[in-house]
Amino acid sequence: MIQQPNILTEERRVVRSGVGVEEYLAFENASEERHEFHNGDIVAMPGNTGYHEELSIEIAASLLMQVRGRAKVFGSNLKVMIPTYNRYVYPDLSIVRGMPEYSDEGKRELLNPTVIIEILSPSTADFDVTDKFTYYQSIPSLEEVAFFAQDRAHAELFRKNADGRWEMVESKNGMVEFASVQANISLAEIYPPNR
Repeated sequence: MIQQPNILTEERRVVRSGVGVEEYLAFENASEERHEFHNGDIVAMPGNTGYHEELSIEIAASLLMQVRGRAKVFGSNLKVMIPTYNRYVYPDLSIVRGMPEYSDEGKRELLNPTVIIEILSPSTADFDVTDKFTYYQSIPSLEEVAFFAQDRAHAELFRKNADGRWEMVESKNGMVEFASVQANISLAEIYPPNR
């Protein structure tokens, strides 16, 4: 797994506990800050660094050019609904092959991501590669999940195989290949050389 830098991390802050989905959605849709919903807990999302935002935009730009007309690329302001675990989370990037499906009329709660990408910030990395990855694996439409290191040119891609099991896919020549949407990312192109 990706090793994280030895930096003190901001803890995940629970804003409210013991709430239902409806209360969370009303709270979140009226808030200027982002919050995830974790089975009754409303959890504040920590802010991103410039490195995180730069990397997110580089990945999105590269993917958008490759999948246009076949898939949609979404940024970190679109929630993904995970019914099996009673969760609403904000991935850094989501890709939907075909038409997006939503659980709400306002199109704020995505149901059918094909690919999810997380950029591992010190404040969220442990949660992203453990619990959140487990939640993601329960989404029926999901075929691939990638974790990109924030501090160095490194990524790990996991793909659901024909038996429904998740396995790590090795990158070749610094390329991360998203087979589900016929796109790839060159690590050399998305990470600045002076990082």
